[in-house]
Amino acid sequence: MKTVGVLVTALILVGCVVPVGAQTVVVGAQTVVTTPSQYSGEVWTWDSGRSIVTLYDAGRQFRVQVTPDQIARLNHHGFATVNGVLLGPEPIETVLLPAQPMVAQPSGAAITAEVAGQIASIDGNGAAIVESARGPLRVWLADNAQSRFAVGRPVMLRISMQPVRMVAVSGAGGLASGPTVTVPAPVQGDQAVVVGRILSVSPTGTLAIESPRGPISVWVPNAASFKTGDFVQVQTVVQAI
Repeated sequence: MKTVGVLVTALILVGCVVPVGAQTVVVGAQTVVTTPSQYSGEVWTWDSGRSIVTLYDAGRQFRVQVTPDQIARLNHHGFATVNGVLLGPEPIETVLLPAQPMVAQPSGAAITAEVAGQIASIDGNGAAIVESARGPLRVWLADNAQSRFAVGRPVMLRISMQPVRMVAVSGAGGLASGPTVTVPAPVQGDQAVVVGRILSVSPTGTLAIESPRGPISVWVPNAASFKTGDFVQVQTVVQAI
């Protein structure tokens, strides 16, 4: 059993796709789509206000400007084909941070859940897709995951998610002024801890959360108590059954 933990403070979204039948203008090394075309992939998130959907396909994320009626038909983590204009990467938000480091402090009670499913795939970044009654969920595994898990084998996924706020380290001895979240004690199974921002919340209770290995996705009851942009600490434990 191994434990992995990470603190995420910014997300960079890379737009990259090979459109089907699109008319393009080549500018240097970039391909700029100038006319609407069809794009397919797994739905990661969308912006209803701007009618922009982010799709995921074979390790690539890309953003497409679509019409509002297409946004209304999307299902989180479902496969979709949309018609629209390919957009470039989202402008990177500039954040001025204080000189001292930031730490996560709890700002609410943790919500827990248990979801049974089976391993659908394990990618090269050590992340697994777990097919479950709550839909496909993407979580981290420890190193050499193929020696412990096989595609098609049943697993139990235990999830704990706690809202946090990011504060600057201060006070005597460089300690944070207030309680900080702690890494949970080791348990049996592949355990991972991610601190990051919520990218989307689906009507079915699935949340996408940023991480250096690509967004993870988990399900919790009462997901309506969270909103996009909130920081959370998520602990996942994957156990073979």
